Amino acid sequence: MKKILFILSVFALVSINAQSKKIVFGYLPSWEIIDTANLKIDYETITHLSPFSFEALPDGSIKYIDYWSSKWNPIFAKARAKNIKIIFSLTNFNPDELKSILNSSSVTSIMIDNIIKILKDNSLDGINIDFEGLYDEDKGAPMNNFMNQLFTKAKAADSKYEISIALPPINLRNKWNFSYLSAYSDYIIVMAYDYYGSWSDFTAPTSPLEGLNFTVKRSIESDYANVIAFNPSKVVLALPFYGNAWRTNSENAFATVKPYSDTASFNNYIASTYFQDIPFMPPFAQRFFNEQTKSTWYKFVDGDYIIQNWIDDEYSLGLKMDYALTKNLGGIGIWALGYDGTRPELRNIIKSKFNPTHVAAEDNIPTDFKLYQNYPNPFNGSTIIKYYLPKENFIKIEIFNTIGELVENVYNGFQNAGLHELVFNSESFSSGVYFYKITTPTFSETKKLELLK
Repeated sequence: MKKILFILSVFALVSINAQSKKIVFGYLPSWEIIDTANLKIDYETITHLSPFSFEALPDGSIKYIDYWSSKWNPIFAKARAKNIKIIFSLTNFNPDELKSILNSSSVTSIMIDNIIKILKDNSLDGINIDFEGLYDEDKGAPMNNFMNQLFTKAKAADSKYEISIALPPINLRNKWNFSYLSAYSDYIIVMAYDYYGSWSDFTAPTSPLEGLNFTVKRSIESDYANVIAFNPSKVVLALPFYGNAWRTNSENAFATVKPYSDTASFNNYIASTYFQDIPFMPPFAQRFFNEQTKSTWYKFVDGDYIIQNWIDDEYSLGLKMDYALTKNLGGIGIWALGYDGTRPELRNIIKSKFNPTHVAAEDNIPTDFKLYQNYPNPFNGSTIIKYYLPKENFIKIEIFNTIGELVENVYNGFQNAGLHELVFNSESFSSGVYFYKITTPTFSETKKLELLK
């Protein structure tokens, strides 16, 4: 039997418009603006732009970002023209340096004064604190006190300043007080990625929605449950524009691998960005959708190894965005702008779900029946078919070969109005050209798809 997986997702126009005020927080790393030829910032997609990053130093001073004047100012000018808020990221990933900052009242005071000065001198809209790798003893009172003082002094300087903090997705050993930190932040950014990576002993998505021990749903419904119960709009769910690629000897999902930490070879694991720097993605790579985790992954043979690359695309990211909307979260974050190169797919799915007032004319929700071109095309493994119904209707979706023979009846039945997506898995089909057709009582349209194996 031919394997056809179809997953339908619908969103009504009313619900889309209700999301227009959600945050879309885009981190822009300094290394992505060095080569602006391959950088595409869609200023219609984001509500917040965060230059990454300024460095917090142990003496309370702050090191400015690289290329501040020559590279960043033109970007800031374009962002301001679109009324996008500019929130600078303040980082430090050294636990010893963070201890000296957080446990010294004088250093803390100096740093907060320097933060406010940077906000004023550069006409910025706020700050995002990203202190990672803290010792357990510094995740409680020292971090809480720092955010309390920062929030209080910054708001006294200008009540419009936005104060936020980036936090881990899982509260390991329960050392963080997420509820307290949310009280002294306008919003908290949950870094919903790196659940699995180079340290893992099996292949897995960096950001599984569900189905494993560590998932996005666990983060929101367990670790951040108290914050959500108090005010879900305080939580911004940051999603990855990157994935994980491993060498393995198995074709099965969740295959055993040798962790990077246990090998001298860099080739056993690598982080890969969405359709820009993916080093192991030849045209013959097969695309799959894992139902257990609601994640997209690819596999192909490379010499004696099988490469598995788990990386979100617009469909799997869209499911996490839908989840954020269902939980009424404050919005989403992007790590990171530039990781999609010049490809529009991820930006378009964000616009369709979060920022309809900025959607370009060609991306506007249609007013009549519409069948979109499948993506990817050509494809190997699975592809996404999207269509729009202006009203509830009976529909048929069928697959034909080049001589007009019906090879698969994919769907028959009633569907509600709205945008729908269908994941078509053609595992048992032969290579070649096929046609997919949508039929309603008043509308019919056919488009070509190409299967490569």
